[in-house]
Amino acid sequence: MSAPLPSDGLGPDSRDAGGNPAQPNRKAASILAAARELFIDKGFDPVSMEMVARQAPVSKATLYAHFASKEELFTAVVVDEARQLTDEVWQIVTESADVADVLRSVALKFVDIFLSQHAMSLQRAVISVVPRFPAIGIAIFESGPRILTSRLATFLAEAHQAGTLDVPDPRLAALQFLSLVRGDLDIRGLLLTYAPLQRADIEAQIEAGIDIFLNRYAG
Repeated sequence: MSAPLPSDGLGPDSRDAGGNPAQPNRKAASILAAARELFIDKGFDPVSMEMVARQAPVSKATLYAHFASKEELFTAVVVDEARQLTDEVWQIVTESADVADVLRSVALKFVDIFLSQHAMSLQRAVISVVPRFPAIGIAIFESGPRILTSRLATFLAEAHQAGTLDVPDPRLAALQFLSLVRGDLDIRGLLLTYAPLQRADIEAQIEAGIDIFLNRYAG
């Protein structure tokens, strides 16, 4: 028999003047942290809402008050991760930096983040879920890849206007850049778990991609 789930401790003193639970953001953050750890460790299917509630720890009533289903909770976790990873890639960009240096920094950060074990585990979980729940894939795409491409396209458009690059189609160029520096690294990371990627191979792929890109779009 399963042990009882922990109560929330939401007595009269833990509610605000309107009778609502106090500090709902803290509870939501605890739920997301617990779910993130479980989804990364186990994938999507083996994780139950009861497991998340136990690990948070909150009651199932509180869990469902924040997230109506496991699919909704999973979406919240991976969308939050996509936004954080995208912000982390782009935070190194400065207006005064040399274009080539910015592209190299973006490429290194982009590849390092998305080849991390953390990101790879989430990608595997997402791949298993999207065929059944296409809306999850759309939400992740809009919160991560599309934003990263848009930010890079804006940077390239500014470089085009400044004359440092000749980029007539910044969005296409942004997609090409990310593809060039990534190459097959992500596929190898996802599928060839027995053969960890070597740093020299990663850096060689990035440098070759940057060289091709700059030769194509030199101002």
